[in-house]
Amino acid sequence: MKTTRFTGMLSLLAAAALLLGGCSKTTITIDEGGNTSSQGSSGSSDDGTAAADNLVGFHATVESINMTRSMSPIAEGTVVRIFAYHGGTDETHSTSPMARGTYTAQQAGMLTGQSGYKMYLSNGTFDFYAVSTNNDLVPPTFQMGTSVALSNGVDYLWWGCADYEIDGSQVTVPIVLNHSATQVCFEIQASTGVVLQSIASATITVPQPGASMDLTTGIITPATEYATQPAAMGINGMKLQYTMLPLQTTSPMTLTLTLNMNYDPTPHVYTVQVPVPDGELQAGYSYQYLAVIDANTVTFPSVGVTDWVDVDETGNPLYPH
Repeated sequence: MKTTRFTGMLSLLAAAALLLGGCSKTTITIDEGGNTSSQGSSGSSDDGTAAADNLVGFHATVESINMTRSMSPIAEGTVVRIFAYHGGTDETHSTSPMARGTYTAQQAGMLTGQSGYKMYLSNGTFDFYAVSTNNDLVPPTFQMGTSVALSNGVDYLWWGCADYEIDGSQVTVPIVLNHSATQVCFEIQASTGVVLQSIASATITVPQPGASMDLTTGIITPATEYATQPAAMGINGMKLQYTMLPLQTTSPMTLTLTLNMNYDPTPHVYTVQVPVPDGELQAGYSYQYLAVIDANTVTFPSVGVTDWVDVDETGNPLYPH
Protein backbone atom coordinates (compact mmCIF):
# COMPACT_ATOMS: atom_id res chain seq x y z
CA MET A 1 0.00 0.00 0.00
CA LYS A 2 1.47 3.37 -1.04
CA THR A 3 1.34 6.25 1.44
CA THR A 4 1.44 9.99 0.83
CA ARG A 5 1.89 12.99 3.13
CA PHE A 6 2.19 16.61 2.05
CA THR A 7 4.35 19.14 3.89
CA GLY A 8 5.71 22.60 3.31
CA MET A 9 3.06 23.76 0.80
CA LEU A 10 3.15 27.41 -0.12
CA SER A 11 0.10 29.24 -1.40
CA LEU A 12 1.03 32.15 -3.67
CA LEU A 13 -1.11 33.68 -6.37
CA ALA A 14 0.16 36.42 -8.64
CA ALA A 15 -2.72 38.07 -10.53
CA ALA A 16 -2.93 41.65 -11.76
CA ALA A 17 -6.01 43.64 -12.68
CA LEU A 18 -4.99 46.09 -15.43
CA LEU A 19 -6.96 49.36 -15.78
CA LEU A 20 -6.84 50.86 -19.28
CA GLY A 21 -7.69 54.56 -20.69
CA GLY A 22 -7.11 56.64 -24.00
CA CYS A 23 -4.07 58.02 -25.85
CA SER A 24 -3.03 59.85 -29.06
CA LYS A 25 -3.37 58.21 -32.47
CA THR A 26 -0.29 57.03 -34.38
CA THR A 27 0.37 55.22 -37.64
CA ILE A 28 1.07 51.46 -37.72
CA THR A 29 3.60 49.82 -40.03
CA ILE A 30 4.22 46.09 -40.43
CA ASP A 31 7.56 44.58 -41.41
CA GLU A 32 8.18 41.20 -43.03
CA GLY A 33 8.78 39.53 -39.68
CA GLY A 34 5.37 40.50 -38.31
CA ASN A 35 6.76 43.29 -36.12
CA THR A 36 4.69 46.47 -35.88
CA SER A 37 5.73 49.88 -34.65
CA SER A 38 4.32 53.37 -34.23
CA GLN A 39 5.90 55.45 -36.97
CA GLY A 40 6.76 59.15 -36.91
CA SER A 41 9.38 61.88 -36.92
CA SER A 42 10.05 64.86 -34.67
CA GLY A 43 7.17 67.32 -34.46
CA SER A 44 3.60 66.30 -35.32
CA SER A 45 2.02 64.04 -37.93
CA ASP A 46 -0.17 65.31 -40.78
CA ASP A 47 -3.37 64.94 -38.73
CA GLY A 48 -1.98 66.98 -35.83
CA THR A 49 -1.34 64.10 -33.41
CA ALA A 50 1.96 63.61 -31.61
CA ALA A 51 4.64 61.93 -33.70
CA ALA A 52 6.05 58.57 -32.59
CA ASP A 53 9.70 59.53 -32.23
CA ASN A 54 10.53 58.06 -28.81
CA LEU A 55 12.80 55.02 -29.03
CA VAL A 56 11.68 52.42 -26.49
CA GLY A 57 14.14 49.73 -25.36
CA PHE A 58 13.70 46.83 -22.94
CA HIS A 59 15.69 44.96 -20.27
CA ALA A 60 14.42 41.56 -19.07
CA THR A 61 14.80 39.50 -15.90
CA VAL A 62 13.04 36.32 -14.76
CA GLU A 63 11.48 36.11 -11.31
CA SER A 64 11.01 32.86 -9.40
CA ILE A 65 7.83 32.75 -7.29
CA ASN A 66 9.10 31.49 -3.94
CA MET A 67 9.88 32.86 -0.49
CA THR A 68 12.88 34.86 -1.72
CA ARG A 69 11.33 35.98 -5.04
CA SER A 70 14.79 35.91 -6.60
CA MET A 71 15.42 37.58 -9.96
CA SER A 72 18.12 37.01 -12.56
CA PRO A 73 18.74 38.40 -16.07
CA ILE A 74 17.09 36.37 -18.80
CA ALA A 75 19.51 33.97 -20.52
CA GLU A 76 21.38 35.24 -23.56
CA GLY A 77 19.70 34.16 -26.80
CA THR A 78 16.21 33.94 -25.29
CA VAL A 79 13.49 35.30 -27.60
CA VAL A 80 10.83 37.66 -26.20
CA ARG A 81 7.79 39.08 -27.99
CA ILE A 82 6.61 42.50 -26.72
CA PHE A 83 3.25 44.23 -27.31
CA ALA A 84 2.34 47.88 -26.69
CA TYR A 85 -1.27 49.13 -26.42
CA HIS A 86 -2.80 52.51 -25.62
CA GLY A 87 -2.92 53.03 -21.86
CA GLY A 88 -6.27 53.54 -20.20
CA THR A 89 -8.64 51.35 -22.25
CA ASP A 90 -9.06 47.59 -22.39
CA GLU A 91 -8.39 47.02 -26.06
CA THR A 92 -6.21 43.92 -26.18
CA HIS A 93 -9.26 41.78 -27.02
CA SER A 94 -10.71 44.20 -29.57
CA THR A 95 -7.86 45.88 -31.45
CA SER A 96 -4.35 45.23 -32.73
CA PRO A 97 -1.42 46.55 -30.67
CA MET A 98 0.09 49.97 -31.32
CA ALA A 99 3.44 48.23 -31.65
CA ARG A 100 4.66 44.64 -31.57
CA GLY A 101 8.26 43.44 -31.74
CA THR A 102 10.25 40.23 -31.45
CA TYR A 103 13.50 40.57 -29.51
CA THR A 104 16.53 38.46 -28.61
CA ALA A 105 18.25 38.77 -25.22
CA GLN A 106 21.87 39.84 -25.17
CA GLN A 107 24.26 39.88 -22.23
CA ALA A 108 22.88 41.21 -18.92
CA GLY A 109 19.29 40.83 -20.14
CA MET A 110 19.25 43.66 -22.71
CA LEU A 111 16.84 42.96 -25.57
CA THR A 112 17.65 43.64 -29.24
CA GLY A 113 14.97 43.67 -31.92
CA GLN A 114 15.24 40.94 -34.53
CA SER A 115 15.99 42.02 -38.12
CA GLY A 116 16.96 45.46 -36.81
CA TYR A 117 13.52 46.17 -35.36
CA LYS A 118 13.16 49.19 -33.06
CA MET A 119 9.99 50.26 -31.26
CA TYR A 120 8.99 53.93 -31.52
CA LEU A 121 6.09 55.41 -29.57
CA SER A 122 4.66 58.90 -29.06
CA ASN A 123 4.47 60.64 -25.69
CA GLY A 124 1.74 59.14 -23.53
CA THR A 125 0.90 56.11 -21.40
CA PHE A 126 1.00 52.57 -22.74
CA ASP A 127 0.15 49.07 -21.55
CA PHE A 128 3.04 46.69 -22.25
CA TYR A 129 2.96 42.89 -22.35
CA ALA A 130 5.77 40.40 -22.99
CA VAL A 131 5.78 36.64 -23.61
CA SER A 132 8.58 34.11 -24.04
CA THR A 133 9.22 30.37 -24.01
CA ASN A 134 12.47 30.90 -22.07
CA ASN A 135 14.60 29.70 -24.99
CA ASP A 136 15.58 30.74 -28.52
CA LEU A 137 12.24 29.72 -30.08
CA VAL A 138 9.75 32.39 -31.17
CA PRO A 139 6.93 32.71 -28.58
CA PRO A 140 3.32 31.83 -29.46
CA THR A 141 1.26 34.23 -31.53
CA PHE A 142 -1.81 36.07 -30.21
CA GLN A 143 -5.04 37.00 -31.92
CA MET A 144 -7.01 39.76 -30.19
CA GLY A 145 -5.36 39.09 -26.85
CA THR A 146 -5.63 35.29 -26.88
CA SER A 147 -2.79 32.93 -27.75
CA VAL A 148 -2.81 30.01 -30.11
CA ALA A 149 -3.10 26.54 -28.54
CA LEU A 150 -0.25 25.89 -26.10
CA SER A 151 1.73 22.70 -25.44
CA ASN A 152 3.24 20.81 -22.52
CA GLY A 153 7.00 20.79 -22.05
CA VAL A 154 7.33 24.56 -22.61
CA ASP A 155 8.39 27.11 -19.98
CA TYR A 156 6.00 29.94 -20.90
CA LEU A 157 6.96 33.33 -19.43
CA TRP A 158 4.77 36.45 -19.16
CA TRP A 159 4.95 40.06 -17.99
CA GLY A 160 2.50 42.96 -18.04
CA CYS A 161 2.58 46.60 -16.98
CA ALA A 162 -0.31 49.08 -17.14
CA ASP A 163 -0.10 52.82 -17.87
CA TYR A 164 3.67 53.08 -18.33
CA GLU A 165 4.50 56.68 -19.22
CA ILE A 166 6.66 57.35 -22.28
CA ASP A 167 7.88 60.95 -22.22
CA GLY A 168 11.47 60.95 -23.47
CA SER A 169 13.34 60.48 -26.72
CA GLN A 170 14.95 57.27 -25.43
CA VAL A 171 13.35 55.11 -22.73
CA THR A 172 14.32 51.69 -21.34
CA VAL A 173 11.43 49.69 -19.88
CA PRO A 174 12.29 47.02 -17.25
CA ILE A 175 10.56 43.67 -17.83
CA VAL A 176 10.17 41.10 -15.02
CA LEU A 177 8.95 37.82 -16.51
CA ASN A 178 7.17 35.15 -14.46
CA HIS A 179 6.48 31.49 -15.18
CA SER A 180 2.96 30.85 -16.49
CA ALA A 181 3.33 27.06 -16.74
CA THR A 182 3.83 24.66 -13.83
CA GLN A 183 6.53 22.14 -13.00
CA VAL A 184 6.79 18.72 -11.34
CA CYS A 185 10.09 17.43 -9.90
CA PHE A 186 11.00 14.20 -8.12
CA GLU A 187 14.00 13.38 -5.95
CA ILE A 188 14.45 9.60 -5.95
CA GLN A 189 15.83 7.96 -2.80
CA ALA A 190 16.40 4.33 -1.82
CA SER A 191 14.87 2.76 1.25
CA THR A 192 16.86 0.47 3.56
CA GLY A 193 18.40 -2.48 1.73
CA VAL A 194 17.90 -1.02 -1.77
CA VAL A 195 20.79 0.10 -3.99
CA LEU A 196 19.83 2.58 -6.71
CA GLN A 197 22.25 2.66 -9.61
CA SER A 198 20.53 4.88 -12.18
CA ILE A 199 17.22 5.95 -13.69
CA ALA A 200 16.86 4.37 -17.12
CA SER A 201 13.67 6.26 -18.00
CA ALA A 202 10.71 8.07 -16.46
CA THR A 203 7.36 9.15 -17.87
CA ILE A 204 4.43 11.03 -16.35
CA THR A 205 0.87 11.77 -17.44
CA VAL A 206 0.45 15.41 -18.47
CA PRO A 207 -2.50 17.79 -18.88
CA GLN A 208 -4.49 17.80 -22.09
CA PRO A 209 -2.71 20.28 -24.42
CA GLY A 210 -4.44 23.09 -26.27
CA ALA A 211 -5.03 25.65 -23.51
CA SER A 212 -4.56 29.34 -24.33
CA MET A 213 -2.99 32.31 -22.53
CA ASP A 214 -4.74 35.63 -21.92
CA LEU A 215 -2.28 38.35 -22.92
CA THR A 216 -3.58 40.85 -20.33
CA THR A 217 -3.09 38.53 -17.34
CA GLY A 218 -0.65 35.80 -18.44
CA ILE A 219 -3.11 33.22 -17.15
CA ILE A 220 -3.17 29.86 -18.95
CA THR A 221 -6.54 28.17 -18.52
CA PRO A 222 -5.90 25.01 -16.43
CA ALA A 223 -6.69 21.65 -18.03
CA THR A 224 -9.09 19.34 -16.20
CA GLU A 225 -8.16 16.12 -18.00
CA TYR A 226 -4.97 14.27 -18.86
CA ALA A 227 -3.55 13.71 -22.33
CA THR A 228 -3.73 10.19 -23.72
CA GLN A 229 0.05 9.89 -24.01
CA PRO A 230 2.54 10.40 -21.15
CA ALA A 231 5.63 12.57 -21.49
CA ALA A 232 9.26 11.66 -20.91
CA MET A 233 10.75 13.47 -17.92
CA GLY A 234 14.14 15.15 -17.79
CA ILE A 235 16.67 13.07 -15.83
CA ASN A 236 19.69 14.32 -13.92
CA GLY A 237 21.21 11.73 -11.62
CA MET A 238 18.44 10.72 -9.22
CA LYS A 239 16.28 13.75 -9.98
CA LEU A 240 13.44 14.17 -12.45
CA GLN A 241 11.75 17.25 -13.87
CA TYR A 242 8.97 18.13 -16.30
CA THR A 243 7.35 21.47 -17.17
CA MET A 244 3.66 21.28 -18.10
CA LEU A 245 0.50 23.33 -18.52
CA PRO A 246 -1.45 24.17 -15.35
CA LEU A 247 -3.82 21.47 -14.11
CA GLN A 248 -6.93 21.19 -11.95
CA THR A 249 -8.00 17.63 -11.10
CA THR A 250 -8.53 15.27 -8.20
CA SER A 251 -7.25 12.36 -10.31
CA PRO A 252 -3.61 11.40 -9.65
CA MET A 253 -0.79 11.56 -12.17
CA THR A 254 0.74 8.28 -13.33
CA LEU A 255 4.51 8.03 -12.92
CA THR A 256 6.36 5.14 -14.57
CA LEU A 257 9.95 4.59 -13.48
CA THR A 258 12.47 2.21 -15.00
CA LEU A 259 15.34 1.80 -12.54
CA ASN A 260 18.67 0.03 -12.56
CA MET A 261 19.02 -1.22 -9.00
CA ASN A 262 20.53 -3.85 -6.73
CA TYR A 263 23.03 -4.72 -9.51
CA ASP A 264 20.27 -6.67 -11.25
CA PRO A 265 20.90 -6.90 -15.04
CA THR A 266 17.14 -6.55 -15.62
CA PRO A 267 15.73 -3.04 -14.96
CA HIS A 268 12.90 -2.76 -12.43
CA VAL A 269 9.71 -1.01 -13.58
CA TYR A 270 7.40 0.84 -11.16
CA THR A 271 4.07 2.36 -12.16
CA VAL A 272 2.59 4.44 -9.36
CA GLN A 273 -0.15 7.02 -8.84
CA VAL A 274 1.07 10.46 -7.76
CA PRO A 275 -1.47 12.65 -5.95
CA VAL A 276 -2.01 16.23 -7.13
CA PRO A 277 -1.57 18.58 -4.14
CA ASP A 278 -4.90 20.21 -3.24
CA GLY A 279 -6.24 19.11 -6.63
CA GLU A 280 -4.18 21.67 -8.53
CA LEU A 281 -0.80 22.26 -10.16
CA GLN A 282 -0.67 26.05 -10.17
CA ALA A 283 1.01 28.35 -12.66
CA GLY A 284 4.44 29.52 -11.56
CA TYR A 285 4.90 26.74 -8.99
CA SER A 286 7.56 24.04 -9.06
CA TYR A 287 6.38 21.02 -7.05
CA GLN A 288 9.15 18.96 -5.46
CA TYR A 289 8.23 15.36 -4.51
CA LEU A 290 10.37 13.04 -2.45
CA ALA A 291 9.97 9.49 -3.82
CA VAL A 292 11.32 6.57 -1.76
CA ILE A 293 11.96 3.29 -3.58
CA ASP A 294 11.35 0.02 -1.74
CA ALA A 295 11.70 -3.47 -3.16
CA ASN A 296 8.15 -3.44 -4.54
CA THR A 297 6.67 0.01 -3.87
CA VAL A 298 7.21 3.75 -4.24
CA THR A 299 6.03 6.09 -1.49
CA PHE A 300 5.88 9.90 -1.42
CA PRO A 301 6.64 11.07 2.14
CA SER A 302 6.49 14.77 1.23
CA VAL A 303 5.80 17.34 -1.47
CA GLY A 304 6.48 21.06 -1.34
CA VAL A 305 7.00 24.10 -3.53
CA THR A 306 10.57 25.03 -4.42
CA ASP A 307 12.46 27.38 -6.76
CA TRP A 308 11.79 26.89 -10.44
CA VAL A 309 14.19 24.32 -11.93
CA ASP A 310 15.90 25.57 -15.09
CA VAL A 311 16.71 23.10 -17.86
CA ASP A 312 19.61 22.73 -20.25
CA GLU A 313 19.44 22.43 -24.03
CA THR A 314 18.49 18.74 -23.79
CA GLY A 315 15.66 19.30 -21.33
CA ASN A 316 17.56 17.96 -18.31
CA PRO A 317 17.11 19.86 -15.03
CA LEU A 318 20.04 21.88 -13.78
CA TYR A 319 20.83 21.26 -10.09
CA PRO A 320 21.44 23.01 -7.83
CA HIS A 321 19.06 25.78 -8.93
